[in-house]
Amino acid sequence: MNLLIADDHQLFLEGLNMLVSRIEEVQLVRLARNGKEVLDICNEQPIDLILMDLEMPQLGGIEATEIIKRAFPDIKIIAVTMLNDYNTIRKVLRSGMDGYVVKNLGMAELQKAIETVMNGQIYLSPEISNILAMGVAGRKPNHAYLPDLTKREKEIIKLIIEGLTNELIAEKLFLSPLTVSTHRKNVLSKLNLKNTAMLVKYCGDNPEVLT
Repeated sequence: MNLLIADDHQLFLEGLNMLVSRIEEVQLVRLARNGKEVLDICNEQPIDLILMDLEMPQLGGIEATEIIKRAFPDIKIIAVTMLNDYNTIRKVLRSGMDGYVVKNLGMAELQKAIETVMNGQIYLSPEISNILAMGVAGRKPNHAYLPDLTKREKEIIKLIIEGLTNELIAEKLFLSPLTVSTHRKNVLSKLNLKNTAMLVKYCGDNPEVLT
């Protein structure tokens, strides 16, 4: 099996590479750090399976999947991400991806996911299956899956969404700009997001995170 791993976080990329190298069926592993590299590699040589991050520079995982599935429909693709909101899950499945797992998965689940999709079935991690089922049923996902944000962090997020700068937020909340900057960085880290634009989009898709 020729396998491609796509992720722009170097440590995770290397860690996942070490895991898949232990799988007997895997003969070749290629690494990509953005969606464009994924497309280039697929055009260069036969690829059987892609482990795809969703948020990458130049071209995201969902967009890359849509292109790949049109050109190479037999390539299996599994989303490997920290994003676990209902709307993202729907977009991933509609793009043609064959599986969806979260980044805290272990070796056993990784092998199960690979075996499942290579046998022509869709694999969803238990957490993702639960969120999808809750969304289809019109119920809010279990809050155990939501990030643990403090009251102050939620206040700052709401002001960020309104478009306020760190200086204006600091003035409004009687904090120093440095403190606001620290809170902003902590929020992005907790949500596994890279910038303010992604934060605004995430909160728009998951309004319950601010309740």
